[in-house]
Amino acid sequence: MFLATVLNRPELLQYIRSLYIGAWRYKPGAYAQYAAYATSRGARSLTYPDELWNLYDDYAETSVLGDAWKEALLGGEEAAEIALLMSLTPNLEHIEFCMPDLSLRENSAPQYFWPRLLVPSAGWDPARHFHRLDSVMVHKRDLKVEMPAPEVYGFEVDPFLPFIGLPKLKVFWVEVDNSGTYEVLPEDYPLSDEVSHLTDLTLGLSYIHPMKLIQILKRCTKLEAFDCNFQPELVFVPGFSWDTIREALSSNRHTLEELTMNAHPHSQLATEHDSSEGTCVSIGSLREFTSLRKLDVLQTTLLGFENLLDDLTLAVPALPFVEMLPSSLESLTIDLCTFTIVPYLEDMSTKLEEKFPHLQEIRLSSIDLKIWDMDNHPEAEHDSLLQSRKDRVKRLKEVFVKAGVQWLQ
Repeated sequence: MFLATVLNRPELLQYIRSLYIGAWRYKPGAYAQYAAYATSRGARSLTYPDELWNLYDDYAETSVLGDAWKEALLGGEEAAEIALLMSLTPNLEHIEFCMPDLSLRENSAPQYFWPRLLVPSAGWDPARHFHRLDSVMVHKRDLKVEMPAPEVYGFEVDPFLPFIGLPKLKVFWVEVDNSGTYEVLPEDYPLSDEVSHLTDLTLGLSYIHPMKLIQILKRCTKLEAFDCNFQPELVFVPGFSWDTIREALSSNRHTLEELTMNAHPHSQLATEHDSSEGTCVSIGSLREFTSLRKLDVLQTTLLGFENLLDDLTLAVPALPFVEMLPSSLESLTIDLCTFTIVPYLEDMSTKLEEKFPHLQEIRLSSIDLKIWDMDNHPEAEHDSLLQSRKDRVKRLKEVFVKAGVQWLQ
């Protein structure tokens, strides 16, 4: 047993550099059968020797983790064991979590203890203990079983956010297909106000409270890569918009090199207020990010639109790309493209050498040419109109290729 070994051989703990947490089996009540089916091992029988319990007791006397942690540890809860391992390994450089797949519509998540290790207290300095930790990665455990369809499964993001306050942390990465809620109160997992030295922040499909995200971004000053896929918010949050995101990122305007930002059309970031469902606003100008090399966005993020049934009518006409995108750009990726994007790219193509001298590639999803405005034309003209649009896209591609820009579609 790993815990028995390290607690009986404490001199080994200083040599542990990487901690991969991939075996815990938490699954609440009614869904235990699914976990039992999906896991490769049965539930662990707790047969710790008395000597190990004594070591737990001795450690608990001085541990910052508290009485609830000790009770959970003695009860065999793996979340408590995880916190114990973190508290005993002073030279960790990398932690990787493989989270159990929880039902998030119930109050079913385990009690987490490791956030206590990330808050300074008397006799405990997280910056000193985690003085080498430079990366934290979180995955969702893939349980290949039939889950009840009405349920939402995933893991909570909030218990991991306090890691961002560590002074040496460079990479914080959350898997792209997690889901969850952000109803947890901020004081449950408080965030540090210290300046963050993160260089790579990835929060794919993360249900993080919008203002927590703003708080995190404002503390970052050295971001080189930021990736976030914004989902519909549970409630309207005043003061959360593309403008506040850009403002929060502004301290990284000379370091940010890679940016991936997309918003679900029903996200508040897209609509900016709670009475405009179906309207999407543009992200606006990114020209202040003078080191930006790679940009990956949805067309709706760049251009916005008036409503979901008519993406030709822009809510606010988007800026030309020469006024929106920085000249440092090397790679531009745009997904969910419609014919609306073509005039913007045509204008861009006439200024490539002057305004985008470093552009090497443009990646577009398949451009949807069958847009709603065809209803305004006689049916007999539809085929010729569609062909003219195909020809227009072909000519546009030729202009980019001739200028030395790869056109990937």
